[in-house]
Amino acid sequence: MKKTFLILAFISTSLFAQTLSYSFSDKFETIKDHRDKGFFKYGDNEYVEVYLEKDEKNMVFQLFDKSFTLIKTATASFPEFERHPHDQGFFSLKNDFYWFYSTLDRKTKTEYLFALPFDKNSLKFATKEIKLIETGRLSANPKYRFNYSTDSTKMLVTYRIKPKETRDKLNKDIIGFNLFDHQMNKLYAAEIEMPYSEFDMNNLGYEIDSRGNIYILTEVKINNSLDGEIDKENKNAMRYELIRVNQSNNTLQAIKIDLGNKYTNSAVLSEDLNRDIVIAGYYSDKKNSSGSTGAYIIRLEYDDKNVVKDLKTTFCEFPIETLKSYENARTKRKMEKKAKDGTLEASDLVLRKIIFSPDGSTTIIGEEFYVVTYSYYNGTSVTTKYIQHYNDILILKTDKTGKTVWCNKIPKEQISGGNNSISFGYTINSGVSDMSFHHHLYKEEDYFFYLDNAKNMNLPLTETPAEHSSGLGGYLTCVKIDHDGKMTKRSVFDIREEKTKLFPTSFESIDDKLIVDRLKADRNESRVFRLEFK
Repeated sequence: MKKTFLILAFISTSLFAQTLSYSFSDKFETIKDHRDKGFFKYGDNEYVEVYLEKDEKNMVFQLFDKSFTLIKTATASFPEFERHPHDQGFFSLKNDFYWFYSTLDRKTKTEYLFALPFDKNSLKFATKEIKLIETGRLSANPKYRFNYSTDSTKMLVTYRIKPKETRDKLNKDIIGFNLFDHQMNKLYAAEIEMPYSEFDMNNLGYEIDSRGNIYILTEVKINNSLDGEIDKENKNAMRYELIRVNQSNNTLQAIKIDLGNKYTNSAVLSEDLNRDIVIAGYYSDKKNSSGSTGAYIIRLEYDDKNVVKDLKTTFCEFPIETLKSYENARTKRKMEKKAKDGTLEASDLVLRKIIFSPDGSTTIIGEEFYVVTYSYYNGTSVTTKYIQHYNDILILKTDKTGKTVWCNKIPKEQISGGNNSISFGYTINSGVSDMSFHHHLYKEEDYFFYLDNAKNMNLPLTETPAEHSSGLGGYLTCVKIDHDGKMTKRSVFDIREEKTKLFPTSFESIDDKLIVDRLKADRNESRVFRLEFK
């Protein structure tokens, strides 16, 4: 079933240059007693859904053609294992597929990580595994972390050695770094002690670039045992550091991220199209503020020995008029009053994505996210309810010099509530993932898909959006931002009329012309949802 629609005007009066179509595949059997391991592009015109048997005995592969008609279902059994395997993921690097699993030898207290190659032509696993890592006992949650270079030629596996000291102030983490190419040849391996105690630092993320350089983004306490007491008034204040692994001698180069008289409240690592690592995030002009004045971008400069010698930082302040758009008169008056003091900020902004373009421009996408907590006492016990708010999307585009080209706000107000746990701006429990959005890039123009209230379709700049509640239907909405920053918006369809449930954060951009998601019709049947650009 295929349906076509044209996107009509939102802010500009032009039509979308192309037509989008959406369709649902025929229903197919949901594989029971297996865990869903993901949806992959399998060839030029084929796709595959992968399931892992709960007892790690086999995998089931469902192959689809370009129209997402199920053409084959195959079961691939694993070889006999010496010890019971523990699933670590099914991944694709370039054109090579592997299942990663770990084992533990309790007698020798030795941990192992293996890769089992998968032949996509014969739909069979190899009879011989590849041993990737052998080490002592590890800390769990998660046991191994996997990072990939942008060109998918290199994989970094990191892990944390189980500490001998239980007190964070006495323990310095030992992190294992293992670098592989896409055929699982080991390029580098070392276990390195961190410079600060576990009490003084918090590793936020790891990254590998296409050259094979390894980086760690970390938070470090300003008043740490290594530097001594620096700020008595802010004993628990943190700063960001970028740590780079020197693979020639297994040492670390720590680079402090200093924004001068500005204060960073977020930082992420990403590899640009020149294969360089870029640090980006949001900053505030005020200390200890939860708001964001603008975005910063830091690019690393290297010497002739490939050592970082300098940081080039650019700042892009959010335009006041953009922050004031889609706000009611009362809120605008408050914002205008603050703006006179030079303190206007975007509230509760979480950085979601960074996009690098061939012309050197950078797009930084954030979403307003916050949680309101309510506690109820019924006379015998306390029940706590978390209400998650996924509100406006703020998009900032810079040119290759770091100068702002345009900045836009997409108005939305999504709300989800329940007795849920919260992690990194998304809820852990299922049933609320229909919140937030999916970003897609087509012909260097930005498209945002999210569920919205139908009342917001022709929303003027003077009004705030009507609230959309999780699980209560809604319209799949698409907002396009063109090269000049002009926005157009139109509803795609009413999900109740299509008798389906959609979860935009699980949408997958297979290529620039295709977005897919696998939907469970019920416990026994599934189908594929497709959005296609023409």
